Formats: sequence, structure tokens, C-alpha cells
Amino acid sequence: MIIVIEGKRNKQLLIKALSMFSLVVMFWLYYGHMSDKFKEQNNQLLSKLELKKEKKITDKKNNLEKTIYKESVKIVDLVGQKNVQSIKIIKDKLFIVCDFNTDIEPLLIRYGVNAMVKHTDKSIKLALDLKMIVENKYES
Repeated sequence: MIIVIEGKRNKQLLIKALSMFSLVVMFWLYYGHMSDKFKEQNNQLLSKLELKKEKKITDKKNNLEKTIYKESVKIVDLVGQKNVQSIKIIKDKLFIVCDFNTDIEPLLIRYGVNAMVKHTDKSIKLALDLKMIVENKYES
């Protein structure tokens, strides 16, 4: 018969507890580090996407401005520069004020019923819808 005397395992229990605690702390620190790293990468991607969106919006605005400018130049060419008193953009309309004796037939042919015309004693006022102009230009 063999008799085995077991001593107290306080030291072994303490070593196991410390190793488990250190393992938990190590995983917790690693998780914190990786989550910070992923947040940083996510923020960088979001900032890049925002810059691309802003660039796309500014490009679109510039294209719209160019389209409207080219169309107003064509209008002035059709009517004649000496006959045009002023051109203004108010909200979504392009307003053109011409002399009373101006021939506006080319504009009526080009824009049809979309050109709103008002004759006064001193001038002719035209209002064109910019939405219609821009839509026609982007379709063609």
C-alpha cells in the first residue's frame, strides 16, 4: 500500500489564478487596441468618401453653371447683344429683359411654350425655366 500525501495547493492555485487573470487582461488590452485601430481606419474611409462626395457635388455644380452660362450666351446671340438690357437668374428662372423692338421669334422657336413673354411699353421680358434647359442639355 502506498500512501500519497498531498500538500496544500495554494501555490499552484495562485499560479493558475494569476495566469488566467493575465490571460484575460492580455485579451482585453488586445481587443481595446484592435478596436481603436478599426475605428481609425473607419474614420479614414469615411473622410475619403466625404471628400469624394464633395468633389462630385462641386463638379456637378460647375457643370450646371457652365450649361446655364452657355445657354445664356446662345440666347444673347439669338436676340442680339445690343438688344439685351439685362439677364438675371432668380430662383429657378432665367429672366431676360430686351428692348421693345427686339425680334424674339428665334427664342420662341427654340423654347416654345416654355418661354414666358411679357410685353411692356419699354421692354420685352422673357422668363425661361432653368430646370427644363438643364434637363434637355443632359439628355442630349
